[in-house]
Amino acid sequence: MQAPAPLHFWFDFASPYGYFMGEKIDALAARHGRSVRWRPILLFAVLRALGLPAPLENPVKRDYMAHDFERSARHLGVDFRLPPGFPAITQHAARGFYLLEAVDAQAAVRFARGVMRAYFVDATPIGDPAVVARWLAAQAPVLGNADTCLQLLQGAQARSLLAAAVDEAVRQRVFGSPFVMVDGEPFFGVDRLPQIDAVLAGALASRPFTALAPP
Repeated sequence: MQAPAPLHFWFDFASPYGYFMGEKIDALAARHGRSVRWRPILLFAVLRALGLPAPLENPVKRDYMAHDFERSARHLGVDFRLPPGFPAITQHAARGFYLLEAVDAQAAVRFARGVMRAYFVDATPIGDPAVVARWLAAQAPVLGNADTCLQLLQGAQARSLLAAAVDEAVRQRVFGSPFVMVDGEPFFGVDRLPQIDAVLAGALASRPFTALAPP
């Protein structure tokens, strides 16, 4: 019997809502016998390709979201504090994920969850490639020591893997973080967790998604 398709979880490492979803989505999927395909992206690059503005570009929306981050964390029971200098540069962490995924998919998920916890709980500077390289070396010694991992992060393979993920996100019209695809039906935002749960439980009928406008 063929296993059910995984949920596709798109996120940016600097997204608080992506972090909140990352703390919940695997357990939710497992309750329904499903797995999760984690897909970190550079959200600004995807939005630019789709012709959309950055989420924090408008000061009115930015002030609201800063308030809602903390409220959402309390509601979900997730440890959180907004790091200084938010948002961080995330290309090194995203490249590291895909380098890890190529050799150990489970280690890549552990890495991703650890990166977001380090950033949103301990305010660790995840934009520092040397920090990311040390985490990579610890998760997958097969990649080499921290110095070797630092070179890998800056190499053509890492750049190509991340570029491919960004291109896939553009094709899938991923316009925010988190963005979860369940059997082809999109769900945007961590507040969609109850709807995802209901669809997976069969309590909410899944409907095919029909785009009204060209990408």
